[in-house]
Amino acid sequence: MMRLILYVLATLWCATAAVRAQTDAKPLDEKAQRKLRQTIKDADNAFITRKLTDAVKLYTEAFNADVSNYHVAYRLARSYWYLGRLENAVDNYRHAIAINPNANDTIYFDLAEALKKSGNYAEAKQQFDEFLKRYKYNDEFKQQAQFQREGCDRAIKLMAATPMYRIDTTSINEKDNDYNPRPFYLKADTFIIFTTHRAGNKGKGTYQFTDEKFSDLWIAKLTNDTVFGPPENLGKKVNTKANDGSAVVDPSGMMMYYTICGGGKYRKYWGCSIYSSEYNAETKQWGKFKKVGASDSKKDEGTSLNGLTKRATKSNGKSKKVPTFDSQPFFSADGQTVYFVSDREGGLGGTDIWYCQKSGDAWGPAVHAGDKINTPFDELYPTIGPDGKLYFASNGHKNGLGGFDLYVSEGELSNWGEPQNLGYPLNTSYDDFTIHWFLPESDENAFGFITSDRPNAMPHDRKSSLGFGRDDIWRFRKAYKPPIKITVHGTVRNYGNKQVIPFATVTLYKILDNKLIPVDTFKTAQDGRYEFPLESGFDYKIVGNAYEYLANEVFVSTKDVTESADLERDIDIYLERIKIEPYVLQNIYYDFDKWDLRPESEAELNRLVKIMNDNPGLVIQIGSHTDTNGSEEYNRPLADKRARSVVDYLVKAGIERGRLSSFGYGESQPLIYPEMSEADEQANRRTEFRILSLDYDKKKKPQ
Repeated sequence: MMRLILYVLATLWCATAAVRAQTDAKPLDEKAQRKLRQTIKDADNAFITRKLTDAVKLYTEAFNADVSNYHVAYRLARSYWYLGRLENAVDNYRHAIAINPNANDTIYFDLAEALKKSGNYAEAKQQFDEFLKRYKYNDEFKQQAQFQREGCDRAIKLMAATPMYRIDTTSINEKDNDYNPRPFYLKADTFIIFTTHRAGNKGKGTYQFTDEKFSDLWIAKLTNDTVFGPPENLGKKVNTKANDGSAVVDPSGMMMYYTICGGGKYRKYWGCSIYSSEYNAETKQWGKFKKVGASDSKKDEGTSLNGLTKRATKSNGKSKKVPTFDSQPFFSADGQTVYFVSDREGGLGGTDIWYCQKSGDAWGPAVHAGDKINTPFDELYPTIGPDGKLYFASNGHKNGLGGFDLYVSEGELSNWGEPQNLGYPLNTSYDDFTIHWFLPESDENAFGFITSDRPNAMPHDRKSSLGFGRDDIWRFRKAYKPPIKITVHGTVRNYGNKQVIPFATVTLYKILDNKLIPVDTFKTAQDGRYEFPLESGFDYKIVGNAYEYLANEVFVSTKDVTESADLERDIDIYLERIKIEPYVLQNIYYDFDKWDLRPESEAELNRLVKIMNDNPGLVIQIGSHTDTNGSEEYNRPLADKRARSVVDYLVKAGIERGRLSSFGYGESQPLIYPEMSEADEQANRRTEFRILSLDYDKKKKPQ
């Protein structure tokens, strides 16, 4: 169903000229050619006017008459794609490429997308590579192909992991499309309002996309999370002759917002808008629908929930203001914000997520939810979960498994964090596009409902005579998983000779928001071995320390760990033995006759800051040396000022002044004498530190 909804919004372009190739087929006579041209013309008209089932029949007839026609093969593939018949789409993309592999670079993207949605990730990657090799523009289309290709590798990894959720079908599904379930609470009872194209809908017409009834809103009582009572149509005060759906009830429980397309009129194709219906507790009925934001004069400026745009509506090119596609509303917990989907101007492309905030009794102007959430492609079905997070569907974000995937982001209004893919099995290679949580995701008993066109939702045949797929409502619940046991262990060793360092101290830190949180400390025995239990889903730093050694660190991550694992991986910690002789600080520079530190000195000084922080017992002296040019009376004070400037830098970086001292050696301790070159002078101009003590005591002043 999602492909069909997007088809309404997309401006589809395809070359109208037939591309002919030499074949062994018998040439068509003039009468057959006229018939073929008329069939293609009728097929194109059905395709453009969204009568896809008719388009498939006509293009198939044309292709059987002329198997060398690229235009027919390609549009037949596109029609199958929008109907969800993936195998047929793939076959006809291949036919078109065989006819003319260079007619249209984007066909390789189309083929790759169909293969990915079919779950054929290996071949999808090959076709994405072919598209990227051929496509010469550096635009969002190319970026999307790169995202999709990366998503193939991610999908293989996610689908191989142990699922976090158990997914089951629901008894509410029928052979037609059923989707977007939302709760309605009435006293102690819970009901589900959902969208369906089943028999019994109010519209008398047939939706040309699918040969189904136009969609209506239905309601069913939810006995528990698996059992539904008999579903009922919400009636003609809510449902119209056109497509109605995507309902949500506000926090008061008395007002329902939902979508009506074409103004509720049969075969009026322009736009969809958001309407409201109020619940009457006495009659226990929903009231007559009313367009949200419309004034008494029934004029809408198109700046709030329901937008307007100018579009050509006549063959002569005349245009008028018509509704934009505005749909899929969802309220914040306090009812003061409503999120929805729109294709209005000001978006990034396709359909984007927008929001309006309450201003008195009316809704304020529509505001774009930002480019962290929205992409140049399509975002759909925003939902605010019980945890306050935004859940939505997209085909434009990284790491997609195929088709539409469900994502989650933290934030509010236009300020959102990077969306995270909800992973398998909530997402599959098929279209997974609505989600509602009854308990927060963090709850061990979390459950809810999603919509997906993945196969096997019902035991009986789910296919029409044309074989296109169906959207269904699925229930998910957190699967029981035994606690993941992860350990990391290793040996503390001497950096120089690789020998074991006994009786070392190893400290484990958890990294949260770039901050180090101490977790545990381990005192090694004679064998120098350490071991820590870890939690999954975190980054860690492990610091080793021993007397007369400089501390060192290693890092380990459990973010991708989904099974019990022993993370040894040779995570030994190597410590450098402390030397008595000075340590030369490299790349410490000063201007001539100056003692101010130059910016390029900061990297080496920051390394020294880290050594001091990792070894809190160290007490050091900073020494500065000059070359032998100039007099001793000039060089020694200059060196002393330069050494003090390093101490000042360390103090500003948080090192206690009591652990630091300075001395200007001037030219008294040259490394090279006599100086025979500029290189010799540079070697003598140096700053170094020497360790005075390993046991810093705040009460004692260093000598």
